[in-house]
Amino acid sequence: MQSLIPLVQIQVILGFICGVIILCLQIRAYRKHKHKFFLTLANSTIFAFAASALASYPYFFSSSESQALNLYHLSIPLGALATILATWGSFQLFRSYDQK
Repeated sequence: MQSLIPLVQIQVILGFICGVIILCLQIRAYRKHKHKFFLTLANSTIFAFAASALASYPYFFSSSESQALNLYHLSIPLGALATILATWGSFQLFRSYDQK
């Protein structure tokens, strides 16, 4: 199981890099077009970062099992909120294109 930790770390780091790129694109799009759904999408990305950071913390730093479980339990509502905001922001984005 220990041999999986570096692979999980790489996967998490790649996910964060992808998230940073997406967040930059969302902020740039909001600055250019001023559509509020880009802010909704950016907020969903930020909440997803927080959820991922909490859930992946034990893979990067030493922590007890109870600490890891507590962090994971904290990450679940943040991940759910990120999902809701991402879905709503995407719905608004596609709806705006349908209205043109």
